[in-house]
Amino acid sequence: MKLLVRADDVGYTDVCNIGAFETIENGVVTSADVMMDTPGAEDALRRLKAFPWISLGWHTHMWGSPVLDPQDVPSLVMKDAGRARFRKDLRSAQDVIFEEALAECHAQIERCVKILGRAPDVTGGVRVTEAAFGRALKQVCDEYGIAYNTTIYPGPSDGTPWTAPVDPRWASRKIHHLGPRHPLNATQALLSDSLAAQEDYDPASFFLDDPSHMLDLDDDKVMMTALHPGYVDYYVYRLGDYGPQARNFILARPLDVEALCSDRLKDWIRRNRVELINYRDALYGTREYQNHLRATGSDLCMI
Repeated sequence: MKLLVRADDVGYTDVCNIGAFETIENGVVTSADVMMDTPGAEDALRRLKAFPWISLGWHTHMWGSPVLDPQDVPSLVMKDAGRARFRKDLRSAQDVIFEEALAECHAQIERCVKILGRAPDVTGGVRVTEAAFGRALKQVCDEYGIAYNTTIYPGPSDGTPWTAPVDPRWASRKIHHLGPRHPLNATQALLSDSLAAQEDYDPASFFLDDPSHMLDLDDDKVMMTALHPGYVDYYVYRLGDYGPQARNFILARPLDVEALCSDRLKDWIRRNRVELINYRDALYGTREYQNHLRATGSDLCMI
């Protein structure tokens, strides 16, 4: 079975990055989804230059502030505690000006290219029915060759862009991911209002107990799972995510760091002969991540 392990929200802050990069350097993360608009974005992109075997995703939560001067993109922002940040309804708002959205999306990718030397490999879902910002995001992805709608979601779709149907050009790659609201998703407990469920959150159990039966997947299928490793500072705790379960994910971040670096997870990978791959491997049939493991003499190498 092939497993793609994605770290989400990379670039949140410099402090949060410390935990995320612990899982890249000493754990089993194979792909990093970077938010280009948050305070730690440039730190994350500089760090990633040392890890060419890690694929790069464009994480488009838009929890931060525009790369451009907010005065140049006024339809994209709101005032929050005296600072300009992206509006909460950015993806759905009908009064977002397309040209402003397009300019900001270009600026975010150019930030990546300037620091890392290349554009991201992939982003999440894009729906053709989206409002101006989603259309701008799609256009920029097409211009830079950033893959999107690459994943098959076997779980329920709530209509959000990240659960958009797989694009036919990627369907044959058979990349499976349990949607964010699938009952067997690793982070499902974090969407609960139950304090007991949140306290019992154990991300390693998603692999060790295998409730999704990923080990039963055919050899030509890929299971992609996403966790949120990182350490927490004031920005992450108070100023970033404004979703209804934001506090729950704050609790999860250091637990995800521990799980993704743990011996119990690595033992599970070795015992079950799980082949770790990055997103480029999944999309294009390369073996970059396994070649890295082999070159470093890692016993997690399966080729």
